[in-house]
Amino acid sequence: MKRKTGFAALLAGIILLTGCREAVPVERETSESSSGGIQIYTYTTEGSFAPEVTSGPPPTVPPESEQATVSETASETTAEPRDPLLPETLEEFSFPQEFYDALEELIARYGLNEGCDNTADCLCEPEYELYDSEGNVTEPRKHCVSVYFRDINSGFEFALNPGAHYPIASTIKIPFCTLIYRKIEAGEIDPEQVLTYEERHYFEGTGDIVKGDFGQQFTVRELLQLAITKSDNVAYEMLKDLVSWEEFSDFLAAEGCTHPEDLRKSKQKICCESAGAYGRILARYLRSGGEWVEAFKEDLLNTRLKMIRSDYNVYRKYGWAGFSFHDIAYIDAPRPYILAVMTNLEGELDSDYKFYKELSKLFQEYTQNADGEILSSSEIN
Repeated sequence: MKRKTGFAALLAGIILLTGCREAVPVERETSESSSGGIQIYTYTTEGSFAPEVTSGPPPTVPPESEQATVSETASETTAEPRDPLLPETLEEFSFPQEFYDALEELIARYGLNEGCDNTADCLCEPEYELYDSEGNVTEPRKHCVSVYFRDINSGFEFALNPGAHYPIASTIKIPFCTLIYRKIEAGEIDPEQVLTYEERHYFEGTGDIVKGDFGQQFTVRELLQLAITKSDNVAYEMLKDLVSWEEFSDFLAAEGCTHPEDLRKSKQKICCESAGAYGRILARYLRSGGEWVEAFKEDLLNTRLKMIRSDYNVYRKYGWAGFSFHDIAYIDAPRPYILAVMTNLEGELDSDYKFYKELSKLFQEYTQNADGEILSSSEIN
């Protein structure tokens, strides 16, 4: 894996949402704290407040008077509806320095992101591996991790190693299935419509349909269930008959995906930007009160692999393939949040799952008390 040399800071991204639009990057500012050299990236909504970052832990939501000014400015300049994930009154939220110290220690203990500067400009390549003429590995991959987090009540967002792009695996099924459900809610697709498995739908890998013969028939709702609970690749291919790739790609772009490699029709990638968009797409629909939300939730609770953990309901879809061991989830905790973790771990070792569990515990402990008091979480499922 090609990486920038030298040990750098752990923290890569802070996004503070204060207006109506999704966050877009502004000029990066970096600083170093006395306890380990934190690099901070600031983001802002177009035409709104961009906090000046000096040092230490990330900034909190600005004072209520500034929020009002920001909201009015954004409304005048964009005339767009408020992000439905943001509450009417934003709460203050930030991680304390202890969180960053603990996260840095956890990443180092598992040997992840070694030599990576964890920034959007990092040259980290999750798929980098060298072989000799006989196919033997001469330079093994270095294991890396990227993390996206969003606190729903404040709009606070955090990204670690946002520049790395991983093979997407089955995480693409999150926004695609959500789009199908939104079309069902709008009356554009009939959930009882029957689709037939044809040879053109064949796709090897996970799932049950591929084990049977061509000619099998399933309703749209059955295919949605299989795509999530069984990560059924053929079900996903069959559902593609309902929505053109152009429409789906436009949908992703409108929701915040901008990287070309994350939007192409085949061999798509995923980075923190696209993972964050997927998580927001999922959370918005699950919080919409739609007719099909509960059915979708039940499927998301019953996926085969359990990577992101919590004492609360984890609505998730994982992705597992070569150089890809990812999980994206909306956690319906008292203080709800989105967590996405992308890695190039093999997913075959107990330590891979243990890392996910410890990372999950860390985020849960530091989110569930708005006053900053850390809650104990000894029984994460």
